[in-house]
Amino acid sequence: MSLSAPRSQGWSTLSVVLHWTIVLLIIIQFIDHEWMSEMWRATRRATPIDATTETWGWVHIIAGTLVLVAALVRLWDRFSHGRPPYPEGEPSWASWIAKVTHALIYAILILMPIAGLVAWFGGIGAAGGIHELMWTPLLVLIALHVVGALTHQFWFKTGVLKRIFVPGTV
Repeated sequence: MSLSAPRSQGWSTLSVVLHWTIVLLIIIQFIDHEWMSEMWRATRRATPIDATTETWGWVHIIAGTLVLVAALVRLWDRFSHGRPPYPEGEPSWASWIAKVTHALIYAILILMPIAGLVAWFGGIGAAGGIHELMWTPLLVLIALHVVGALTHQFWFKTGVLKRIFVPGTV
């Protein structure tokens, strides 16, 4: 049994939809982060929470849970259906950076929501601290991912961006 995923002609429709769903959910997380922090502090102090803070706090919890589910499903899809081959002529260092970046992004997209859920539903402050610590590395990795995609598109001229917009494109 091989542990490597089969090769695919392009990203599946599911994978493309989940990629952009995760992007949208992370944007929501970025926007509503302060409300969640306020809801966490108020809950820990047992002080009243206003309706806006509570609503956006729950949006944060639900969106984070959806990030976790989407990341796990996308990994399953990637493993079961494969990923498109790296572009021909891509320098080995670029594919190495892509592999490491993707692995770290997936690790954070899985561990960060788990830590947040453990903090919130378990009342474990240390898990909340771990959750918070992962935010900056995630943003740095996302920036590296975007720069890498743009570098492929405009420097290496591989047309790689089309693959994440059009399922099945190599």
